[in-house]
Amino acid sequence: MSSVYYWTTALSYLLIGINYILRTVCIMLVDWIGYSSETVRLSKTTNVTFFVQVFNSAFLLLMINANLSEQPFSFGLKSGSMGDFNGPWFRSVGNVLIGAMFFNLYYPLLEAGGYWLLRSQGRCRDRGCTFSGKTTKTKSIQNYMDMYSGPVYYMHYKYSSIMTTCFITFIYGFGMPILFPIACASFIVLYVVEKMLLFYGYRLPPMYDERLSQDVLNKLQFAPLLYLAFGYWMASNQQLISNDHLSKMTNTRDVNYTDHSYGSLIQASGYDGFKWPMMIALIILTLFFFFGKFIEKMFASCCESLMIGDIGELDESIDNYWAALDDGDRKWS
Repeated sequence: MSSVYYWTTALSYLLIGINYILRTVCIMLVDWIGYSSETVRLSKTTNVTFFVQVFNSAFLLLMINANLSEQPFSFGLKSGSMGDFNGPWFRSVGNVLIGAMFFNLYYPLLEAGGYWLLRSQGRCRDRGCTFSGKTTKTKSIQNYMDMYSGPVYYMHYKYSSIMTTCFITFIYGFGMPILFPIACASFIVLYVVEKMLLFYGYRLPPMYDERLSQDVLNKLQFAPLLYLAFGYWMASNQQLISNDHLSKMTNTRDVNYTDHSYGSLIQASGYDGFKWPMMIALIILTLFFFFGKFIEKMFASCCESLMIGDIGELDESIDNYWAALDDGDRKWS
């Protein structure tokens, strides 16, 4: 058991290291391509970094260990040793994912502490290790400002980390509910650290428009679809519910088949218990995600009186703000 723990821990740290290397390479590619505005460039950088991190963290381990030889469509995934989400999968791949998520929880603290030490030792050497603020070895005002103004705030790194944590939690959260409190704690730690560094560490960030944040919100809407899809597949696996459906194995390296295929979608056993609400919710959310605008137009044409009208036009005939207030509100203000 200890060897499995150390192996999964080492693999999780290796996975994290590959993530950051790929992130750096993707950012270099986006900078090499070039875009018309800073907001568009950051949006593309966020998307590329997010897709690489999610694929490397959530899907690469899944594909390497998968063996879908008992499925009608294997997609070429037959070299692994795990035919489905079962006990061995949670003990190996699941531990790696949880280890990576735990590292993301306290990584903002390590990052903030590391950057603080680097800045402090650089400023200390610049002052000659004295507490006098009048002593400096810099030769120009720009060098002095670069030394004492703090690092640049990279918003796209934060957005990609938030989306990666959210998607991994939703993908595997049904089978590993511990991911939800880990993700919640990660967001709290990230919020506190970034809030503090925005006031006392980073330089003043540029004024971005709403396109970057809106693009992130649009992508986060896809996370519940993955939760319902993976959750339904895990819930329909009989080996996760009872030991009566375990398959016999003559060797520990044999593939642990689960007798769980795509055919469960058309069988009555695939919709008993709480499985059918998950499938119905998945279908409804998928329709609204991909055809939401079309459904909205159809609804507007059928029930025009229930639609909210255009509220973007300004009523320029009203008086100024203070004159439009009543006596009580004006006195309070």
